[in-house]
Parts: sequence; C-alpha cells; structure tokens
Amino acid sequence: MRVIKTAAGRSMITFVIATVFCSLMAKIMVTRYFFDYPVVILMMQSAATLFFIEVARVLGILKVAPYCFEKGRHIVIPSILYTISQWITVASFEGIAMPNFDSVKRFTPILILIGLAARSRQQKVDQNRTFIIIGLSIASAFAVNLDFSVDRYSLMYGMVGAVLQATALILFEEHLQTYNYTEVLYMHSFNSLVFYLLADMVRDELRDAFMYMITSAHPLFIIVFAISMLSGVLFHFTAFSCLEKNGSLNMQIVSNIRAVLETFFAYYLSIYLFYDVYPGILNWAFLAITLVAARALITRDTEPEIVKGPWMTKA
Repeated sequence: MRVIKTAAGRSMITFVIATVFCSLMAKIMVTRYFFDYPVVILMMQSAATLFFIEVARVLGILKVAPYCFEKGRHIVIPSILYTISQWITVASFEGIAMPNFDSVKRFTPILILIGLAARSRQQKVDQNRTFIIIGLSIASAFAVNLDFSVDRYSLMYGMVGAVLQATALILFEEHLQTYNYTEVLYMHSFNSLVFYLLADMVRDELRDAFMYMITSAHPLFIIVFAISMLSGVLFHFTAFSCLEKNGSLNMQIVSNIRAVLETFFAYYLSIYLFYDVYPGILNWAFLAITLVAARALITRDTEPEIVKGPWMTKA
C-alpha cells in the first residue's frame, strides 16, 4: 500500500494499465484482424500523440515550448533507438515468425544494469539487489516463453530489441534530468513520426494499409483501430512519466512483471491467437518465481520512495 501513496508508485500503476491495454489492442489488430503493418500502427500512434500535445499546448493545458530542431536533435539518438525497438516488437506480435522474441527481451533489465554500471563507475553496486533483478529477468524470460524451442531469428532480433531499448531508456533518463517528461515526449513524438515516415518509404506499408481499409476492414476493426490509437497516446504519456519518476531500471523491471501477467491474462482469455500454444506447468512455476523476486525487491526498498530508490549507492 505504501507504493500507491507515492507519486512514483502511482505512475508505475498507470504505466502498467496503459501498457497492457495498448499492447493487447495492437496484438488484436495484428493477430485477429491480420493487420500486419507495424510501421503504420506505430506511425499513427506517434501522430496521435503529437496531435494531442499540439492541441493541449495551443489550449494552454500543457506548458510546452514549440518544437525546434535545436532541442529535437538532442533527443534524436534515443528516439531512433526506441522507435526501432518498438518497430521490431510490434513486428513480432504475430508469434509464428519470432516465438521467442518476447522471452529474450525480458533480459533488458540486465542490460540496463550493465549500462548504468558503465556510466557510474564511481558508485558501489548493491549486490543483493542486483542478484534479485537478474533472477527476476531470467524467471520472467522463461515465464513468457511458451515454446521452449530455440529460434535463431528470435534470439537475434530479441537481443537487438533489448539492447536498443535499454540504451534508449538510459539516454532518455539522462535527458529527463534537464527537460520535463512532456517536453521529451513532445520531441520524441516528432522525431519518431519522421522516422516512421522515412521507414514507410522503404516498406511501403501505408499504401497497403490503405488498401486493407478499403477492401477488408470490418466496422468493428475501425473501432479497434481508433481505440488502439487512443491507447497509444495514453501509453506514451504514462511511459515517459514513469521513466521520469522511477528511472529506466525500475521502469523496465515493472515492464517485465507486466509482460508476464499480460501473457497469462491474454492467452487464457483468448484475447489473441498464438497458434495453439498455451502456458504449461513450467511457465506457471517461473511466474511464481517472478512474483517472489518482485516481492523481494519491494521488501528491500524500505525508504519512503519505495520504487524510486537508486540501484547503486555511493561508495
């Protein structure tokens, strides 16, 4: 209950809810309606987020300075890394092409640990907490791996996605020391939209998606698509707010726990298809280990800002 009383804890909870909703809506679009155009999905979500911020800025709801290339160029590297990571993630939703992708991405907290250690060499590592985080990452990786066969493309793309996401979150966290999260999100939305437009020139998905809308789109799909765009806006705001208040490591740990719970929730309620592969006894066992490790992390953080404590302590 102490977590809920803190601003950092509330941001984590809203982030989890928004991420689960946005992820499930995107997976429904890809697997149930066979709208397999990841660039278009992400492009429209970035455009919706940018449009919402612009309207809120004009109306005075958000105090954000207009976009300028001088400020935008500072965010361009993490924006590109994060957009590529998201692109690969959405492209893997179909499951049959990269069944182990999500499992490999659960190692992202370990990569963030390495990145933070490399950038903070004068600080001492909390070894016990580090071992718990490593154990949680490994347990969550096995918990979401419903097909224990090894696929080399899943391993390769999963590792690329994990490295890109870990690097992007660390860089975003550094920029959030200077800018407000709405400013970083504003610049990132603009940068990512430009990147997706350039990517579409190579992939040519926008034209195919338009033809899909004309020839095959069901009215219910239009509703799902619109909800998915709104959920994308909510996801972006909650993600950057959570990153600002909790840091990249804590945010990714929560994301791992969210991914495990979402997998079981989605599969047992048949929210999206995965080619008749279902969680087994081992998946349930690793789910339990993940929750135990999460509880151990919460127990170790006894300070009032329970979810914002640094991973490393000053020597």
